[in-house]
Amino acid sequence: MVEFERVDEALDDAAVQAAEAHGVLSGMLCAAGAAELGDWWSNIREDESQVKVPEPVRELHAETVASLADVTGTFDLMLPEDEASLEERAEALHDWCQGFLYGYGVAGGRDPGKLPEEAAEVLRDIHQFAQASFDLGEDTEEDEQAYSDLVEYLRVGVLLLHETLHPRPEPAAGAKAGAAGTWPQAGSRTLH
Repeated sequence: MVEFERVDEALDDAAVQAAEAHGVLSGMLCAAGAAELGDWWSNIREDESQVKVPEPVRELHAETVASLADVTGTFDLMLPEDEASLEERAEALHDWCQGFLYGYGVAGGRDPGKLPEEAAEVLRDIHQFAQASFDLGEDTEEDEQAYSDLVEYLRVGVLLLHETLHPRPEPAAGAKAGAAGTWPQAGSRTLH
């Protein structure tokens, strides 16, 4: 994935930082199944005069769209690197959740009450995380683990929500074993 710092610098004049911008895009993709670069950019830029999309922002868009479409689950949240303070990373995660909810809403996402329970739970949890503040305790190792667990929960939750709302089509009958996006056929001699 494009580096957090590159995207954050490219968004210096935008209305949001990198984590929130990625949350907006992820929410839009979950709600609508697609998000054109221009539509996303119009929701995160500061004003109408910013028409040119910076290259790192273009890269983030392309990588995010591809990762949510990838059957191997390569999607990841755009957050500061582990070298950043836990407080900074927790704040960025909070911003990511707020951005996700904004993107989901602006793209016309379905009411959680009309979703299967697991998908609705993911949305409710993201809403709770967006409203909460992250209180860091005395045990740094425990806080790091809790942060990592939360990031992984959100990553998997977004994949689940996207797949629930936009299931991939079943492979065509007689699809070649091991073709991109399909599982090898029974009796296949290779795992790759």
